[in-house]
Amino acid sequence: MRVPVAIVSLLAIASAVDGRTAELNGYALLTTDYVRRGVTQSGGDAAFQLGLEFTSNNGWYLGAWGSTIDIYNGPLQRRELETNYYFGFAHDVGRRWTLGGNVVMYKYPGADTFFDYDYLEYSVSANFDDRLWLEYAYSPDLYDSGEVTHNFEVYSEWPLANAWSLGAGLGRYDTSGLTGDIYSYWQAGITRHFKRLDVDLRYHDSSRWVRIISTPDTADARLSLSVQLPF
Repeated sequence: MRVPVAIVSLLAIASAVDGRTAELNGYALLTTDYVRRGVTQSGGDAAFQLGLEFTSNNGWYLGAWGSTIDIYNGPLQRRELETNYYFGFAHDVGRRWTLGGNVVMYKYPGADTFFDYDYLEYSVSANFDDRLWLEYAYSPDLYDSGEVTHNFEVYSEWPLANAWSLGAGLGRYDTSGLTGDIYSYWQAGITRHFKRLDVDLRYHDSSRWVRIISTPDTADARLSLSVQLPF
């Protein structure tokens, strides 16, 4: 619990910083299906999410995020809430590239399970002109197994007329140390940006299901509709 408590404390301090040097933003999101790396985390049902992030003018940022979930892997293996606490840095390189890195703690408070599903993940990323994102993520100890995982992901977004945009991405998740398998996943969607909210319709799919990570039902093709309200 030390890392989450520390981050929440930093957020409280950050909110008092002069607004000319830093800012605090958040959002609420309702989605018909919370999908991560090609796998539904909400059992194909709706999920509610909240996020809060503090960003300094020198590139440092930290935040907290939470979502309702519905992951059932058998008796005493149920998770109904996911929280993320993260800290990172982003630096502009030239006029169009931004390089960065962060660390994220994934936690599942109140989980009805005898497994320790909490874990840390580290990532480095590159962003070209807010149109192309590349990311590599590494976890040294997924689900307290002592096994490492690697994830490579690319995502691109294209603006259209009248506040519409298209986005698509793909990734490859190497969980072979833990599960013996590697799988690919992809997504494509269209977003409408309104004055006070964003509406997104997105298609998700993956190449296969992987034990521990997913099931045949949770890794199949699906659509999600999301509404996000910044505050």
